[in-house]
Amino acid sequence: MLALRTLLPVAYMAALASALAATIGSDHALALSTAPGYSFSHIIRQPDATYIAPHFDSLDIPVGGRVVVSALDGSQNVTYTGARSNFYAEYVRGDAAVVTYYPPKFTTDDETTTAVAFSIDRFASGFPQGNANVEAICGNDDTKAIVCVKASDPAKYKAAQAVGRLLIGGNSLCTGWLFGSEGHVITNNHCIGDAATAANIQFEFGAECKTCDDPNNVQQLACPGETVASSAKFVYTNIAADFTLVKLNLKSGVDLTKYGYLQARESGPVLNEPIYIPQHPAGKPTRIATVLDNGSIGTVESFSINTCSSDEIGYTLDTEPGASGSPVLSAKENVVVGLHNCGGCLNGAIKIDKVVAELKSRGYLPANAVVGGGPSPSTPSPSPTTPNPTSPVTPKPTPSTPTPPKTTKATPTPPSTTPVSGCGSCSFCYYPGGHSCLTDFSKNDCDNFSASFGTFWCGK
Repeated sequence: MLALRTLLPVAYMAALASALAATIGSDHALALSTAPGYSFSHIIRQPDATYIAPHFDSLDIPVGGRVVVSALDGSQNVTYTGARSNFYAEYVRGDAAVVTYYPPKFTTDDETTTAVAFSIDRFASGFPQGNANVEAICGNDDTKAIVCVKASDPAKYKAAQAVGRLLIGGNSLCTGWLFGSEGHVITNNHCIGDAATAANIQFEFGAECKTCDDPNNVQQLACPGETVASSAKFVYTNIAADFTLVKLNLKSGVDLTKYGYLQARESGPVLNEPIYIPQHPAGKPTRIATVLDNGSIGTVESFSINTCSSDEIGYTLDTEPGASGSPVLSAKENVVVGLHNCGGCLNGAIKIDKVVAELKSRGYLPANAVVGGGPSPSTPSPSPTTPNPTSPVTPKPTPSTPTPPKTTKATPTPPSTTPVSGCGSCSFCYYPGGHSCLTDFSKNDCDNFSASFGTFWCGK
């Protein structure tokens, strides 16, 4: 990896520097082990840490035994059995974690002497303030907790259920999302660059708080969801295009159906179209970016910026480190048009049509990953090991909890052969807040957005 990057152009490396996973912790040396026949308990402490994640160098638990990693108060606990090596346990929030080993009731001689039930060689702990580099909030932070739009915009809320929080190697954060109906997750290459990295990631879905006013909505790793997998099969990556596709190694008993999955628009994004971004900025519970500082809806503002990768779309919707890998969705159709990978105002995303085209040409495009690109998403997969898919979000032009734009709202005018004032050369739906003509909006779409965003129809 390092040898390859030394060959890349200096300009590309400079761009790559602004596309980094959010580093939120570091490793600490530790040596813990025990024989299979003996009980064992140890408290790992790191003052002011936001989380603790022990790293198991080896795990070889005899039948009937188990090791449990838990919080001091018992509020979090995960049990490990069987044989495995080189992995981080699921993180425990706070500055302490308890490692407890329960041996089987009956043991053999070698289980009480030379054999080792487990070996912990280090642990990761979260920095007190996390990563303070907020490079991609453009002005004020206009994102909101996803639970805030649960009732007002159920289509966007449903889409966000397929977006997961990724804790990578115990120390860094990114976002990823379920792409298609077979349990695949897509994110950035700068988040998952190789198979070794994919083998040590906690994929967490449903990480959201219960109420809109919960103070934990803005806290790192707060409101934990379900860790559906702690490793994934590495499928495909492209360094220059900054995307990686993996397939989850689901934990026993996990069913992805309730999270649904997202689909891409094969033709890609459209200039000036309204968009939104569900994400885990800085590892916070799921948040959504829909509007700008002036209250206007976010749009694709540029169709070709060259920041972290060449020829990306640009927008000023807010993101933070940790949001890398988030989907950029059409606000009209609730389909993915971009893969967020870069901050800088304009923030940037890889055009999803490029990702789809490459995966399709290589034979790696997941089933139902593209709108209209395969069997109906409501049709269960015949494979018993494949997660049962749900129908994708129904396209619905309802905006998220709207904030009136500060621009003057235009009064809708009945259809006429004469363009209304402000239309100029636009003969479709005119959006004053973005000074743009939304050519892919029907009159009904335009009317639905009118009350909240001042759009009006300029067609005949």
